[in-house]
Amino acid sequence: MTQEERRIIVDLRTRMEHNLKTCILPFWTRYMTDQVHGGFYGRVDGSLQPDLSSPKSMVLNGRMLWTYSRAWDMVRYPACQELAQRAFRYIQSHFWDELYGGVYWAVTCRGEPSELEKRTYAQAFLIYSYAEYYRVFGSKEALDRARQVLSLLNRHMKYPQGGYADSAARDWLRDDWINFWVKNRTGAAKLLNSNMHLFEAIYNLAQAAPEPWILQSLRDELEFLLGTVVDRKLHHLKAAMDVSGARLDHEINYGHDAECSYLLTGAAELLGDADLIRRARETAVDLMDHVLAEGMDPEYGGLYYIGDSASGEINRAKIWWVQAEGITASFNCYQFTGDRRYLDAAVNIWNYVERYVVNHDLGEWYSVGLPPCDDTELRAQADQLKEVFNNNELAGKGKCPYHNSRTCFEIMRRADVILSPAGACP
Repeated sequence: MTQEERRIIVDLRTRMEHNLKTCILPFWTRYMTDQVHGGFYGRVDGSLQPDLSSPKSMVLNGRMLWTYSRAWDMVRYPACQELAQRAFRYIQSHFWDELYGGVYWAVTCRGEPSELEKRTYAQAFLIYSYAEYYRVFGSKEALDRARQVLSLLNRHMKYPQGGYADSAARDWLRDDWINFWVKNRTGAAKLLNSNMHLFEAIYNLAQAAPEPWILQSLRDELEFLLGTVVDRKLHHLKAAMDVSGARLDHEINYGHDAECSYLLTGAAELLGDADLIRRARETAVDLMDHVLAEGMDPEYGGLYYIGDSASGEINRAKIWWVQAEGITASFNCYQFTGDRRYLDAAVNIWNYVERYVVNHDLGEWYSVGLPPCDDTELRAQADQLKEVFNNNELAGKGKCPYHNSRTCFEIMRRADVILSPAGACP
């Protein structure tokens, strides 16, 4: 690592920590607490007005619990300990299914169960956040519940061929119709989105409680991702798959490719298997080389949203969470390769975020960032995404603090490692 690279890393870390403390966390600690119905609001709009009637999602609540726990652990941000405890109690009281175990997908604004399906995506964020809550605050109850949910998933949702089913009914019985929902329009048996988030959840649980059966679950899912989900011919991940693992669509998701790449290497390193580490690193580099070659905007910076492997078309709009994952994934590749171009990519994406995605007036990040330009196609794609992700929404069931706070936490942590005498790049 050169002195210039050291300077760049220090600057990147400083800027991202500043954004975390002055933009992201202030919003999530000041404007989400529901004093009327308890817990947290299900939605807050772009004028900081809460929607008192909005349903409350397990994913949003789980991601807030994780963020508050991590923020308290890393930076002792005021109110985060109290808010983490509030989030944990609310999930326990309102999302937990006392009859069948696991958590509901959503509850009403008053906390009454409303969408009772057992979606793997939601169970993943129970495990992910409860593992973090246990690690930070030592809650044995949280650890027991995280273990219980993973056990339920292994019993009811895990396929012999690898991977986990996308959805089940409340009683954990599977029926194909349950797979058709907003994040699974093809009704795929196996969905990358659900499997990847479950993978990171098991990874987090294994770090907090490295028990043999949890480590084996992590290894199984890592092998599934490396062996089935990575499309070696396309150098991208499959988004939707049938039971055998065959691709069902043509989506190339640059954010998912990036996010999964650093989870692969982290899990392999935790397992301590030299062959898995080699395979995971080679895969991460291959994925990120193609993400950066195809998905990086050469004019304005930042990462495009998605591509289509059949038509070759690319949606060039810039959604917030893709940028966040691209920063961490690029920095991860720099850590184990020492290749400067990955560090430059991380800085490039952060520069875009700082200019066009951060909401400097109200806090948090916009869903879609758009630079001033005369590119009519880009503006149309961005406007369409703004409608899908509701750019006038600072918090909601899809707009959570987890992607953007996590990249700040990750760069802070990784920078500290790499800048230490023992952590320099090879």
